[in-house]
Amino acid sequence: MEYISVILITILFTIFNTNINVLQRNQKRIESKLDRIIEHLGLPELSKENINDELKEELKKLIEANKKVKAVKKLRDVTGMELVEAKDYIDSL
Repeated sequence: MEYISVILITILFTIFNTNINVLQRNQKRIESKLDRIIEHLGLPELSKENINDELKEELKKLIEANKKVKAVKKLRDVTGMELVEAKDYIDSL
């Protein structure tokens, strides 16, 4: 009976591991395609690196005008940041 349990667990683990590998390969393939599309369209890479002094000043003015939500939205539009990351950045200004 113990051998059957061990064999079943081994089989389930193997199937589970195979499914994870397939998902990882699919994700890499999709990311590769997206990278090629972005490159083909000539879109800029979105990141914190796109925060220049002009943008910082604009964000600070929005914060001073008590428009944090607009500042977060502007930052997300320019950089592609997630909501929490953008909010944290605005709070740090």
